[in-house]
Amino acid sequence: MIRRLLLCALLVVPSFAHAQHDNVEWGYEASAQEQARADAYRSHALRVADGLADTGGSRELVLAAIQRRSALTMIRDGDAPSFRVPPDAEAGAWMRAAAARAGDDVIANQLLVGAARGEDSAIRRDAARRWQAAEPDNLMPLLYLDLPTDELLVQARRSIHVETHMYDGVRWMVSALLRHPPTPMERAAIADGGPYVAEEAAAISAMGIWLAFVGPNLLPLRQACGDAELRVVPARAADCRHVATLLADRSGSAMEQGIGLLMLRELAGSQAEREAIDVRRKRRDWQMQRWGALAAQQPRDGAEQFVRLLADPAIRTEQQLVERVLQEAGVSLEPPAGWTPPGR
Repeated sequence: MIRRLLLCALLVVPSFAHAQHDNVEWGYEASAQEQARADAYRSHALRVADGLADTGGSRELVLAAIQRRSALTMIRDGDAPSFRVPPDAEAGAWMRAAAARAGDDVIANQLLVGAARGEDSAIRRDAARRWQAAEPDNLMPLLYLDLPTDELLVQARRSIHVETHMYDGVRWMVSALLRHPPTPMERAAIADGGPYVAEEAAAISAMGIWLAFVGPNLLPLRQACGDAELRVVPARAADCRHVATLLADRSGSAMEQGIGLLMLRELAGSQAEREAIDVRRKRRDWQMQRWGALAAQQPRDGAEQFVRLLADPAIRTEQQLVERVLQEAGVSLEPPAGWTPPGR
């Protein structure tokens, strides 16, 4: 079930992100069953968008724009040719209204930062500035200001933590989506004969939106702090180490922690330092691998457990959620002696 719902989400979210970010043609050949689910998902998303927009709230307006644009970029039929997605006037109006009302609402500004791409670049930068003003010691909003690398690294000196508020945003989106359930016909098509659990469907959609839109692109920062760049601009080294340490030590996201540890290893000045970092990377890899394996053993790939843990306000970060999953299964947080991450 969770894989089927994820397929519907993947037919929506990445297509919009790709079209908005790159503004290029794309195409996909869907099966008849996939197309039926996509049609149901599209009709539901358009109705959700209208319902959210009617509330007039900033968060609701930007989520409405995401839902509408996503629905309009979905595959029209099983063998549709590639096509270019034109800007949608109504979604654009919702984005502008959301930006005007966002104020210092961090979640609203994060959603705007993620959704405002291409023709909405000014909205994106303004939302990032508002987010930065609300959290001046947070590294994350700096990554969306489109700053030159050296200016970004200098401004990052005052950052003391990395906070995406991912689960805060996902929890809010879940609550918003649950207020607009699918019709019985839509639900049957989306479920495709399997069980349809509203909370699970909303959580999967919300996570898909967050990961596709709001997750930061850290590749340019990592490249700027790589060996080749540092040989050209060695003065960056201290600032790069500060940013890498924040990602590794002060982020609750496994992806950001992993990139931070990789950067720290590349910046390490001794074999002992590299070996210490390798121990941390191995622990992280073990936990992520076991989390995936445990989820795969559960019905619907662990969707019920994810929804239950997401509802626990004590769990604020991905790392906390992973540790809870392992603890509930009686799995050690430390890798066994001799364990080696696959492919390393």
